[in-house]
Amino acid sequence: MTPTSIAHKWVAGNEPSYDETKSTFVATDARHVDEAYEFVFSNIASQKKPTQVSERTKELVAGKRSYLVMPNFLSSSATSFEKFAMQVSSIVDSIPGLTDELVMSTLHPETVETEWRSPVPILILQWYDATAQ
Repeated sequence: MTPTSIAHKWVAGNEPSYDETKSTFVATDARHVDEAYEFVFSNIASQKKPTQVSERTKELVAGKRSYLVMPNFLSSSATSFEKFAMQVSSIVDSIPGLTDELVMSTLHPETVETEWRSPVPILILQWYDATAQ
């Protein structure tokens, strides 16, 4: 079994926000931080779509959820993986228009919270679609 199929099977059975119709899985063999940043931001850039929203009222609706499977990146350090995710999130928050559309979270084999303990490190990109009412 591949890391992606292992992650997919685990997420489908354990992650409450998983929605088969809105979820995608992508894997990388990145081992170094520069490769990991490139992988994450390439995925963000390819998944970002222009939003056209009426400025009168906005509502955020949960959209696509991407599971970035990273089995070789910080696989023995949940704390370092979370710090990496926080750095990515800080960069995303500095990009105008993206901060309200994307929220990140992590799953990791060594995390303290058992409900977030996955078989491989996974960075989750939760996209939100802004829609006018």
